[in-house]
Amino acid sequence: MARPTIILTRSEIAAGFSPEAAIFAIEQAMAAYEKGEDYLPPKAIYELPIGEPGALAACITGMTDAAGLLSMKVGQERTSNPSHGLPTTSSWVLVFEPQTGELLMICDGTLPTMLRTAAAAAVAAKHLARQDASVLSVIGAGQLGKQCVRQVSSVRDFEKILLYDKNGSSADKAARDLVSLVPIPIEVVDAQVACENADVLVTATNSREPIVMSDWVRAGTHLSCMGSDMADKIECDMSLLSRCRLIADKIEHAIQRGEVSQAVHQGVLDEKCYAGTLGQVINGEVVGRTNATEVTMFDGVGIGIQDTTVVRTIYDQALEKSLGTSLQFS
Repeated sequence: MARPTIILTRSEIAAGFSPEAAIFAIEQAMAAYEKGEDYLPPKAIYELPIGEPGALAACITGMTDAAGLLSMKVGQERTSNPSHGLPTTSSWVLVFEPQTGELLMICDGTLPTMLRTAAAAAVAAKHLARQDASVLSVIGAGQLGKQCVRQVSSVRDFEKILLYDKNGSSADKAARDLVSLVPIPIEVVDAQVACENADVLVTATNSREPIVMSDWVRAGTHLSCMGSDMADKIECDMSLLSRCRLIADKIEHAIQRGEVSQAVHQGVLDEKCYAGTLGQVINGEVVGRTNATEVTMFDGVGIGIQDTTVVRTIYDQALEKSLGTSLQFS
């Protein structure tokens, strides 16, 4: 008999899963992928007049203490949604046992996407930021920005966090929401102040116009750029990119849709602009930061391996804690 399928809502995931637990899992997964241990097919993203639906799939063969898993995520982006009181992005994940094809779980995909993206930003900061980094700045105070504050703030001994959003009231609300979750003072500031004072700078927006200007970024800064996942998105001034030691999650995807995609298309950078991938840095195959004054940038487009890794942990915790609703389809 097939195993039951767990139906898990976003609120159930939020109640049963620690965001910080995603960091170690994502670090392991990025390293394992570079060793050829997992399967990652190309993304399928469609540009429609009404928005951008997409699908990501991946199969992990088995991490250190977890069995393999296959996940398929379907996502939607609608930039007009905030005017309707809805989030810009939403997604859902189907989780399968790879050997038998059994459907193990159907769950919200939006929160897992935020968790794995913020975890990747944190892993990048862990491996690329200066050890003495004391100020974290986050650009964007939406779902992703708040997760980035929580997770990235855990990888260095930050003394303060600066938060910016083009909607000032959103930034104020996010700062209030995070007070009980992050034991570091959070100050809402404008974009220039956030950038000029950052040791670690995380961008978490869906911007189509540069927000981070090159002359605002100090020597020695690390940037985790997590918002650009389509060719028309950009968060950083192109002149900043040539100053950076660039690291990608997956180079082929990043050139097509990442922070550097427009610069490559316009000839500002060539396709060999990346020093390597984050997984290669973790594995010691590529040097991350080479000196204290270097500007490093992680271009995090997002890959299916990250989704599968996080939902593996969510599924295991759902079983352990009897979360969600179990259904028998066959």
